[in-house]
Amino acid sequence: MYPLDIKMEDPPGDPTHDKIFALLRDFLQPGSTSTLESTARSLEKLLPEQAPLSTEVWDFGESCIEIAEQIPYNHPSHYKLAGLLEYLANSPKLGRVHRSNQANTKFHTGPDPEKPRNYVSFHAFAANLFERRVVHTSPLWAIWAQRDAHEGREPYTEEDGVPSDIYVLAAAQWILWFGQSFFKQVLFPGDVSPDDLRMWSPGPLYNGKAHLTLDRWHFWRDGYNAIASSGKEDKGYTQECKNVAAKAAAMMDALEQNMTF
Repeated sequence: MYPLDIKMEDPPGDPTHDKIFALLRDFLQPGSTSTLESTARSLEKLLPEQAPLSTEVWDFGESCIEIAEQIPYNHPSHYKLAGLLEYLANSPKLGRVHRSNQANTKFHTGPDPEKPRNYVSFHAFAANLFERRVVHTSPLWAIWAQRDAHEGREPYTEEDGVPSDIYVLAAAQWILWFGQSFFKQVLFPGDVSPDDLRMWSPGPLYNGKAHLTLDRWHFWRDGYNAIASSGKEDKGYTQECKNVAAKAAAMMDALEQNMTF
């Protein structure tokens, strides 16, 4: 696997931040000899005791997100980063809720028109975190991503300068890296509150209920299939997007076929 070109966009000049960034960058390189345990120990030494809301911990979370956005969505270093954060999840120096809030803020920011692919990488990062149970495992983010890709806008349009491709590629990450856990919640949704239903409300292109149902799962799968099979004359989606959409649709079919009895 090719090496990663990871850089600090706005170097703060803070020695602790620089050391944290360097540890993460070096650990995530495919040829790195740094182990997960040794990297985690080195990171913990740089963070203050029992201060999960400190500037240092915030900087650590920001570094993780900044680096994750520079990792291509299909690169195995996403697994390494999620694994490291899973290992650190019970550290008294880090706050689980705090890290979740940082990611939540990033999710709501949406794609940057100048660097839209960072948004796809962020979703790959988030989906791997959810699969590792590093943050809460509510299906909300996965639903929102599918809604943005398939329920919220007509195909072949751009919103705020962001191609439709980006929303489809981002949504597909939840199927590829969080798909089995996601589908379990389709089959066994558990207790669903009125607030859940409000947050799960569908976009204008889906006429079904707000619930996470098999019907909605099929609607999303059909959306991926439609994108994957669109002809060469359709300029709304790149070949890369069509290929990934085909993988997502195939994964959704495989999960349904093998997890329903």
